[in-house]
Amino acid sequence: MALTGTLGDFPVPDILQLIALQKKTGYLTLKASENEVVTITFLDGMIVGADSLNKRIEERLGHVLTKSGKLTREELSKTLEIQKKTLQRLGYILVTEGFIEKETLKHALAIQMQQTIYRLFRWKTGEYNFQPQEHVDWDKDNVEPMSTESIMMEGVRIVDEWPLIEKKIPNFEVVFEKIPLSQLPIVDEREESTGLEEVWDAFGDTTSSHKKETKKFSDGVVRLSQDEMAVYQKVNGILTVQELIDHCGLSEFDTCKALFELLNRQLIKKVEAAPSLQEEEKGKQKRIVQGLGIVAPYILIIWVVLSFLLIPFHPLDHFPSKMSPYVKDHHVVATRLLIHKAEKGVWLYQIFNGELPRSLDNLAEQWILQSKDLLDASGRPLIFETTDEGYTLAGKSSDGELMDDLTLFSVKSSE
Repeated sequence: MALTGTLGDFPVPDILQLIALQKKTGYLTLKASENEVVTITFLDGMIVGADSLNKRIEERLGHVLTKSGKLTREELSKTLEIQKKTLQRLGYILVTEGFIEKETLKHALAIQMQQTIYRLFRWKTGEYNFQPQEHVDWDKDNVEPMSTESIMMEGVRIVDEWPLIEKKIPNFEVVFEKIPLSQLPIVDEREESTGLEEVWDAFGDTTSSHKKETKKFSDGVVRLSQDEMAVYQKVNGILTVQELIDHCGLSEFDTCKALFELLNRQLIKKVEAAPSLQEEEKGKQKRIVQGLGIVAPYILIIWVVLSFLLIPFHPLDHFPSKMSPYVKDHHVVATRLLIHKAEKGVWLYQIFNGELPRSLDNLAEQWILQSKDLLDASGRPLIFETTDEGYTLAGKSSDGELMDDLTLFSVKSSE
């Protein structure tokens, strides 16, 4: 039976979670407009493919491998000629012809698939349609099935952090250049990223961020993470952000996050327009104003009003409030996802049994969820209580306290 609806009623994370929970096989198509259509391929609830209508993965793959220096234009041209004759997959030809290693291909395909899916988390409107299938077509040789749950966790992280990054990187046409240093940075082998907590410290807690920066500069040596170094080496005052994404071989988000960190540490800066170009532009504007004469003041007033009315905003600024505390607490992020997973489990139990479960253990007894799915991020059992109106599903904070952000109330639907 097909699953169809709108993203306004059933957002992307919930759709992915339901398909993963039921271990479905088939094709999920999401459409935001005529030119924005994405199809995700599922195998037993795992993601094994993701393609965009306007940026097919195979087309994008050759472009990225060429930009990152792993493939020459001549090799790509030869590969495309062979593909036209044989209709074989681009990746298969690249490997069999010896142009790239198989692991390089797997890594590039994984990044392209992830980027395609992560963009969906920013879609607020659109339609979806899931068609179950007994079998699906996917590249078994070069694609490793990806955990839908891990994709969801990363998607939530990106959704929360992207608006902060976007304040410093408003579009992908921006160009950055290095700020001269007395000695070249090195990769910090001693200190790896701690994931969400480190990111949130950097974004939210200026004190801890300052301490981290002081520590890394205390011996006069600038230390960068692997991703930061990969991006820093490519920054040259010429490449745009989009070109850096293509050249570095990192995901769209990881590249922008690295640029964000480099900007915060004052290791790079935005390239401003050349003075001569600025003066020329000012001269044109001056001549236009002089030519308009008496009409110019009215045009200026209209321009000022429109500039205030049309201030750009990001749709993620209006992301549902239930997501807002995620940026502050890793425990809240993970527990919130587990609560939503349990909510879907309760919903399935009702469908199968015609009533609410007496406890969450009933979900595990009927193999709807595993026992580990009924715990919060700290391993404590989720709280489940039935009421006359429906039920309450909740988790506790990392300190063991009940909190509104981890409490979900559900009202029974009328018979």
